[in-house]
Amino acid sequence: MLKSRRFLVGLSMTALFIGFFLYRADVADMGRALADANYVYILPGLLCYVMALVWRCFRWQVILRPLGHFSVRRLWPVMVVGYAANNILPVRLGELVRAYYLEVREGTSKSSAVATIVIERVFDGLALLFLVGVVSLFVPVMDLFRDLGEQARVNWLVLVLGLSVPFFLITALIIGMAVWPNPSERALKRGVGLLPSWARGTAAGLLSRFLVGLGALRSPRRMAAIFLFSVPIWLSEGALYYLVALSFGIEDTFDSAALLTGAIILTTAASNLGLSVPASGGGVGPFEFFAQATLIFFGVTSAVASAYAVVLHAALLVPVTILRLVYIWISRLSLMGMARASQDGRGTQPKAKPSTANGDGV
Repeated sequence: MLKSRRFLVGLSMTALFIGFFLYRADVADMGRALADANYVYILPGLLCYVMALVWRCFRWQVILRPLGHFSVRRLWPVMVVGYAANNILPVRLGELVRAYYLEVREGTSKSSAVATIVIERVFDGLALLFLVGVVSLFVPVMDLFRDLGEQARVNWLVLVLGLSVPFFLITALIIGMAVWPNPSERALKRGVGLLPSWARGTAAGLLSRFLVGLGALRSPRRMAAIFLFSVPIWLSEGALYYLVALSFGIEDTFDSAALLTGAIILTTAASNLGLSVPASGGGVGPFEFFAQATLIFFGVTSAVASAYAVVLHAALLVPVTILRLVYIWISRLSLMGMARASQDGRGTQPKAKPSTANGDGV
C-alpha cells in the first residue's frame, strides 16, 4: 500500500503545501511564538473536540438508522478508530477502515457503511458552507478567497470552483441516487455490464448495498436531522480553534469578538475544506497552509499564524490517535490489517457480535 499511486500522490501534495507553508513561515519567529504561547487553553479546547466527536456519533446513528439501531456507545470506538486511521493513512483511507471496522463489530455491509460516510462528508461540507454564508454577512469572504488563490499560486476563481463544483455535483448525485434508487440501480447495472464478466456479480452487489446505505436521504425529516446535527459538530470543533487562538493572543489582532469569531469560523472552514486536496495522513500540509493563510489575511503575523496552525493540527491529531491505539490494543486488531482488508475484502480479522438495541459492549 505504501508504494501505491495514492500514497505517492498524497505525499506529493503534502510536500507541495508544506513548501507553501514554510515559504510564509519564519521558523525562528515561529519558534518564539510557540515558546510564548499560553497552553492552558488547550485542555478545554480538547474537551470541545471530544464533544464534536460525540455529536458525530449521534449524527451517524441517524444516518445508519435504515440499516438498524446502533447505540452511540457502540459507534464511539468505531468513530475514533476511523478518524485516527485518517490521521495515519493517506488520502482519507481511514474512511474505508471505519466502514470495515463497523462491519467487524456490527455485521453491517461495508459498502452500505461507506455510503453513510459519504453522507457525512456531504453534510459536513453543507454545514461549513452554511457557516461561511452566515459569516459573510460581516466578514469579506470573497477577498479572503482572492488572497488564498494568490498564496496558492492559483486563480482565486479556479480555486473556489475547484473546491465547490465537484462537491455540489457529488451532493446532487448522492441525493438523486437516494431519492430515485430504482432508476439509479438500473443505470448502475448498465455500467456494471461494461465490466469483465468475472467482476460483474461482485460489482453489482457492492453497488446495490451502497444504495441501501443512502437510505437516510429518502426521508426529508431525517435529512433535516442530519443537517441539524452537523452544525453543532462544527461549532464544537470551531470552539477548539477559538481556544487555541486565545493561547497565541490572536484576539489582540481584532477590533471585536464578532470579527474574531468570524475569522475563526472561516479558518475552520478553509482548513477543513482544504482537506479535500488528496494528501498524506491527517491532511498534513493543506491543513497548515489554509489555516495559516486565512489568519494572515486577517492581519495575524506569519509567525503566530504558522505556530497556531501547527499546534491546532497537533491538538486535532494526537489525542484521537492515542485513543485509537487504546481501542486497537483492546480489540487486538491491526490497523494495517484493517487497512488492507478494507480495500480488498479479504481480511482475516475476527467478527464481533452484532450490537443489540441496548448497546451492550464497548
